[in-house]
Amino acid sequence: MASSDTAQVSSLPLPPVQYINQYTDENIRRGRAPRPPPVIHDTYSMFGNAFNADDTIIRPLESQGIKRLYPQHFDRRRELRKLNHSLLVNFLDLLDLLVQCPDSPRRQEKVEDLSLLFIHIHHLLNEFRPHQARETLRVMMELQRRQRTETAQRFQKHLDKVCS
Repeated sequence: MASSDTAQVSSLPLPPVQYINQYTDENIRRGRAPRPPPVIHDTYSMFGNAFNADDTIIRPLESQGIKRLYPQHFDRRRELRKLNHSLLVNFLDLLDLLVQCPDSPRRQEKVEDLSLLFIHIHHLLNEFRPHQARETLRVMMELQRRQRTETAQRFQKHLDKVCS
């Protein structure tokens, strides 16, 4: 029979106990908790690639050696739609090519075209990230402001009841 007690399992591992034990209330109050690591000022390595701390977060396609498929100044929404449409058409062309002649050398060209389109779509989406972060922050701050206003109004209402 199945047990009614089901165990919840986290997809993330628990923090190492040796770190948890160093950040007790007592250690924090006495100033014995470990300090955060120093800020990176020069270069660092991540996933085997070297990065400079002063690098721009979203590098232009040209600096990565990738041919740009759209102009420098453009409507991002329109370009994303065009890239998405091109992606679908190229995928259908690849399928047609695979059905007609699976050993064709054009197959690799189509795969490279699809790869280039995916790179451009990802690049355009990543250019939206700063805007998305600002908008998320704006919404969070608006929610906090509304909650504080409501709390202040409730407090004022209770204060008025107590004073009267």
